[in-house]
Amino acid sequence: MKTQKNNHSAGFKKAMAIVLMGAVCLTAAVSVGSLTKKVTVTDGNEKMTIDTINPDTDAILSKTGVELGQNDKLVRTEDESSGVNISIIRAFDVESSVDSKAAVDENSVADSLLSAGLTLSENDSFSLAQALESNGGETEIKLARLQITVNVRGEEVTKFVPAGSVKSALEFLDIEIGNNDLIDTDINANVREGMKIEIKNVEVKTVTKTETIDYSTTYKDTDELYEGEYETEVYGVEGERTIVTKDKYVNGELVSSEEISNEITKEPVDAVILSGTKEEAKITYEYTYPGSGHLTNMSGIYYGPSGLETYYNLPMEGVVGVMRNLGYDADEYPYWVRDDGCKMLGNYIMVAADYSIRPRGTIVPTSLGAGIVCDTGGFIYNNPTQLDIATAW
Repeated sequence: MKTQKNNHSAGFKKAMAIVLMGAVCLTAAVSVGSLTKKVTVTDGNEKMTIDTINPDTDAILSKTGVELGQNDKLVRTEDESSGVNISIIRAFDVESSVDSKAAVDENSVADSLLSAGLTLSENDSFSLAQALESNGGETEIKLARLQITVNVRGEEVTKFVPAGSVKSALEFLDIEIGNNDLIDTDINANVREGMKIEIKNVEVKTVTKTETIDYSTTYKDTDELYEGEYETEVYGVEGERTIVTKDKYVNGELVSSEEISNEITKEPVDAVILSGTKEEAKITYEYTYPGSGHLTNMSGIYYGPSGLETYYNLPMEGVVGVMRNLGYDADEYPYWVRDDGCKMLGNYIMVAADYSIRPRGTIVPTSLGAGIVCDTGGFIYNNPTQLDIATAW
C-alpha cells in the first residue's frame, strides 16, 4: 500500500509540472505576440512586410536588407491599425527647369526645386513620380507655373503658382479667406499668367452714438420787474438725440456709413426768462439852494451849514444796497441823479459822514439841500464834522 501511494504522489507531481510548463509557455506566447509589430517597408516599386519584436528602424532595415544611400530619405509612420510603415525616397540626379528658368542641379528633386524658390503641389508630386518611374533617374522635368499677384488686405505679394483654380492657388500660397473677407475673383476660375487678385477684409459694425440738443431761451415780459431787470422762471435743460449707423470698414478703414435711425430720446427743456417792463418813477424836484453860495465842481470845497463840504464820484450800487437792507425801499427812496449832478436817495442828497457823529440815515443840511448820511470815508480822521457829498461830477 505504501508503494502504491508513493506512485500516485509521483504521478500527481509530474502532472502538475506539465501543467505549469504549459502555462508558462502560453504566457510567453501571449507576451511575444503582444510585442510583435507588423512592419511594411516600401522601396520604390518594392514592398516588404515583416513581423518583428524589435521596432528599431536600423534593425528593420537590416532584417529587410534595405540600404540607404547618402542622399536617400526615410519616412516612418506608425499607428495601431496598420502598424509601422517605412517609405524609402531614393535620391536622383535631376536637371529641373521651371517656366524655362533652369534650377541649380542638386542631389534630389526636392532640393533642386527649393533652390529655384518653388515647392511641389499634390499634382506636381504625382506627375514627378510618374516621370521618374517611366524615364529613370536622369530626366528633365518641367513644371508649369503661372505668376500671379495677390493683394491680401492691403499687402501685395507676387508669386508663382501651379496651374489650376484660384482656390487651389490660394491654398498653395497658404492664403486663407476669412468669414469677413471679400475676393474680387471667382475662386473656381482658372488662374492666368499675370492675374491680379484682391482680397479685402470687409467688416460691418452697428454703431450707436448720442448728441446733445441745445435748448432755446424765450423771454416773457412782466410788470413785476423794473425795466432792465431779468429773472429766470424756468432753467433750460439740454435734450438728447440717439443716432444708429451701419458703418462699413474695408481693411480697417471706414468707407461708408448708413444711418439706420435718428430719434430724440430726451426732449430739451426751454429756458424762460422774465423781462421787466415796469417803469421806474421819474422823480423831478424843484429845488433852490438854501444860501447865497454852494458847493460846485469848480470850487471843490465849501463851508456849508454843517461845516466843510467836499464831493466824490464813485459807483453807488453797494451803498444803495446797504440802505435797501436798512429799510429804505426803492419805491419811497429811489436812487437817481439830480439835474445838477447830485446823487439822490429819494428826496435827499447822498452824503458821507462820520458815523460816530452822524449815523446812517441822519438827515443833515448842506449847501445843496437836505442830505442823508449813507456812506463814510477816511476824511473823518482829519475832520470828523466834514461832509463828502456824492455827485456825478
